[in-house]
This record gives sequence, C-alpha cells and structure tokens, in this order.
Amino acid sequence: MSPSPLGVPSDAVDVTMPRRDLVLGLAVALATVVSRIPLRAHLLPTWDAVQFALALERYDVVAHRPHPPGYILYVAAARIVDAFVGDATASLVWLSVAASGAAVFFVYRLAWMMYGRLAAAVAAIGLATSPLFWFYGEVGLPYAVEAALTAMVAMLAWPARCGRARAVVVSAVGLGLAGGVRQSLLPLFFPLWATTGWAGMRRLAPLIAGGALMALTTAVWLVPMLHVAGGLRAYLRASAELYDSTVRATTVMAPAGAWLGNARALAEAAVLGLGLLVPVVVWAAARAVRSGFRSREWFLLAWSLPALVVYLWLHFGQYGYLLAVLPALYILIAPVLAGALAAPRIGRRGRVVAGLVLGGIALAHVAFVTGAGPARVPEVAAGAPWLERQLADLTARYRYRLWPHTVRGLREGEAVIAAYTEAIRRHFAPADTVIVVELGNSRSYPWFRHATYYLREFRTCHLRLSPWTPGYLDSARLTSMAAWPDDRIVLEPGVRHLVWMVDFWNPTIPRPPGLRELPLAHGRWLYVLDLDGRPAEHAGYHFVRASRS
Repeated sequence: MSPSPLGVPSDAVDVTMPRRDLVLGLAVALATVVSRIPLRAHLLPTWDAVQFALALERYDVVAHRPHPPGYILYVAAARIVDAFVGDATASLVWLSVAASGAAVFFVYRLAWMMYGRLAAAVAAIGLATSPLFWFYGEVGLPYAVEAALTAMVAMLAWPARCGRARAVVVSAVGLGLAGGVRQSLLPLFFPLWATTGWAGMRRLAPLIAGGALMALTTAVWLVPMLHVAGGLRAYLRASAELYDSTVRATTVMAPAGAWLGNARALAEAAVLGLGLLVPVVVWAAARAVRSGFRSREWFLLAWSLPALVVYLWLHFGQYGYLLAVLPALYILIAPVLAGALAAPRIGRRGRVVAGLVLGGIALAHVAFVTGAGPARVPEVAAGAPWLERQLADLTARYRYRLWPHTVRGLREGEAVIAAYTEAIRRHFAPADTVIVVELGNSRSYPWFRHATYYLREFRTCHLRLSPWTPGYLDSARLTSMAAWPDDRIVLEPGVRHLVWMVDFWNPTIPRPPGLRELPLAHGRWLYVLDLDGRPAEHAGYHFVRASRS
C-alpha cells in the first residue's frame, strides 16, 4: 500500500493505524487532558449546568433536572463519576475533561483515515487548541462530550464509505448511544450515517440491519427515560413547555428577523471555535465547491450541514452547540494546512515558515483562551458617529459575549456567583427575605437556577419581563418549569426584604421607592427593598402579604 505525499493510503481502505500514529494520536489526546486539569471550573457557570447538577441528586425531566430532551446517559455517566468524586460539579467537569481528550483522539484517527498522518496531526492539534473547544472542556456542560460522540460516530461510519458492512452496524450502535447522551444527535447525524452507508454499500440489507440495531440501542435508554419522566404524555408536555418558553422565539416562525440572532451567535461561536483559521475554512469550502465535491467533502458536508441548518433556522442556544460540527471543520482544513507544510514547491525554508505560522496560530489561540483580559466598554451617545457606535458595539460583544468563554472570564463568573451567595447569606436571613431574579433584563443574566442551587434555603422568584410572556417561577412550589400565569406573588407574613439578584438594574423599569443598593465585587450590585409591612409592585408584578390565619 503506497502512501501519497501527505501519507494518505492510496486505496483509502485500510483502517488499522500503525503504532506510530496510535502513539501520536494518544499523545495529543493526553496533552489535551493534562492542559485542562489545572484550569477547570469549580462552580457551575450556566443555568443548564446547574440543572445537570440537580439531575445527579434527583432525575426529573418535568422539573428540568435536567431539562428536556433528558440527556439520560450523560446523567448516568456523571453519576458513575460522582460515586467516586462525591461532588456534582467536579463530576460534570471531569467528564468534560476526559471527553476533550477522547474527541481529539477520534479526530486524529478519522483524519488519518481520510487524509493521512500530517493532516491528522494538524486537525487534532487545531481542535485541541481551539478556544471554544478548550473552554467547554473546563466546565460542567455536555458539549465536549458531544464533540467526542460526533467525532466517534463519524470515525466509525467512514469505513462504511469504503464498503465495509461492519462499519454500518457498529456506527449505528454508536449513534444510538450518542442519542442517549444528547437526543438531538439522533436526527442531526442520521443523515451522515445513512448517506455514508448507502454510498459505500449500495445495498439496503446492511442499512436495515444497522437501523434495527440503532432502534434497539435507542429503546434501551428511551424506555427508561420516558418511564422516569412519568410517561410519554408528561415527557411531551415538558418538551412543549420548553419549546414555547425558550425555542419558539428563536425560530423562523418567530417575528420577522428573530432568527438573525441565531446567525449572529453562530458567527461569534465560529470566531471562538476557529479563531485565526476562519479564513482558511472559508477558502477550503470555496475550493471544494469550485473543484467539485469528492467522497471526503460529501462526508464532511453530511456531518455539518443538518446541524448548521437547525442552528441557523431553529435554535442556537449556546456557543457550545457548535462543538457538534467543529471537529468536521478542523478536518476540512487539515489537508489544506498539511499541504502547505509539505509542499515541495516552496522549498525547505518555506515549509519551516509555514510550520512557524501554524505553530504561532495555535499558541495565539492558547494564549487567548488562557490569558485574554476584559475590555472596557465605552459609553457612546446615541448621536455619536456611526463608526464610533459600531466599535463600541464590537467591544461590548467581546466583553460580554466572547470574553466570558475564556479562563479569566470563567474565573470572573465564578467570583460573581460567590460574591452574590456570600453577600446574601451575610446580610439576610432566609426567614425574612425573598430573592428576585429576572428573565428579560438586558443587563443581567437570569440567575434563578444558581439561586435555587447555591442559596436553596432562600425562596426565589423568577420574573418574566417583556418581551417574554408574563409569569413567574417560584422555588417554593417548583414542580415543573412552567411559569405561573399570575401577577400576584404572595409573601409570608415574616418577609421583610426583597433582594434583586441581578447584575444591573433594568434601565427600562422604574425603581421602587426606597430601593437601596449594596455594592459587590466585579462591579455587581444587590438591590434591596425593605418592605416594612408594605406591599410592593415591580414590572407589573404585585408582592402582597398572605393573610394571617
């Protein structure tokens, strides 16, 4: 079997890696894991992360422990880790750390099968040093696990493109298991499995056998998940509530232009995921279109396109969603970059320069994710010149959207959570205080889940502000995440303080008379209203006293 100049086997059928490649792939994966360990998170950074931690205590999809569609195998894996670690946050984080290494190895192996050793090394190192991939390998969220699973399914499926019937069956089982970790992977990556199997086999029998095994594998986790959720009807009701409260507003069926928020978030995630290599992805995709797709490009397109269409037109909830297709993008550009490193026409000096440039890009990505600092956002008047306003907007996007996905941004987020919890416990008592958080405040994160997790001895009310449908969640009666459609919030007779746990007061809503501020670290505040037996009104919600019996 004679290799090409880039080390690609000429028949592209043999999938047995030489020991040298196996060692190299494992070494890059191990380096990835080791690099994550000292910088890993110690608190839960997002609403969803808290819900996964709650699921380790009690699994209840209706109560969003975790939220639909259920993630049952992800929670099961975290519980196994938790049996040894004894800490929910640490268990989820260690899963992400381990999954980061697994994803890098799977990418190396798949890129080796498709393009050879040099391209495999480029793809694996590129993914390992991606700022977005690095960040999600440090926190207790399932996106690094998702990257590992999608790369694994693709790695198992690719030999089917070369006519191997066993690969059709094995990858079907892999996809069925991946769906138990994140249910959306099943519909998003079924086209990759089906088109790859058909293109390689041109026979229905392997696909039927693989489909049957996929259905059986799916049933192994789906039936217990529906049972624990209280049956199919309860599961579908909880899923519909999540769609109505979170997803509907981001789809093409929402008011005109709402989906453009998905496009902006997807572009921002691409900047974090690919960094200085964004132009290379654009160039590689354009070259593939111009020269015509071959089997490898069709495979990567079937991997990426369904997910990207869903993210653009339906919902792109977090930057981490991109990790499902980020490995494919690094494999797409790997032969381009490997070709630059091995091109005979540029001579030895040119190849050295190309290597230094690529090494510099990888180091720049690492330096950004581990050391980038915040930026000061200037205050710009509405009548300021257009360019000045655009620069201020870009600075704000970096400061409040991109920078939080760095290690220093993660540390600030953890410090803010600690500052809130310490200040509330120091100044207030659960018996006479109700915490208020907001959804729809453009200047604050909705801290409801963090309050119910880190301050669970306090009652917390989560108010939905415009443009969200009015209603509120109340930790004192939280049987599901469906908002109570009421504007009256009844307070116990002993409640003396309302404490707003918001980053900054909503500038569109008047402050109640007597509201006072308690400054916290990192420029945050607690806003306190001392009731003195009086009712209170805020944003159309009325806090009233319970009648004494």
